[in-house]
Amino acid sequence: MNKILFICFIFAATSAARAGGAPEDYNGPFTTQALYAMCSAEDPVSREKCHAYLQGLIYGLNMQRTMQKRGMPVCLPDMTAEAARLRVLKFIDGTTGGKPDNNKDGGDWMAFLGLSAGNICKGKK
Repeated sequence: MNKILFICFIFAATSAARAGGAPEDYNGPFTTQALYAMCSAEDPVSREKCHAYLQGLIYGLNMQRTMQKRGMPVCLPDMTAEAARLRVLKFIDGTTGGKPDNNKDGGDWMAFLGLSAGNICKGKK
């Protein structure tokens, strides 16, 4: 019975998130209203998506500043979230020999390296 209640809760939470205008998955710029709806919603699914989006944004801004200070700013080409996902997985497979369980680096660092590899800015912008 608890499993049925849990499934009903998850269904209700995800339905409420969709109804509130929050994006299902981040796939590019979205409206201020969608961001506000996602971050102000009381359901755990929307709140977790808000946290994930903001954590990624904070991390990205901090890493860009760090790389800029080191004289190695990153200039990413236009890419979709799916292309980024595939690029990160390919990088991890390549650096770990297909055995990511053997790698002790942080996932955030590996994702950063996977996306930035080969994309250091040429000259000053």
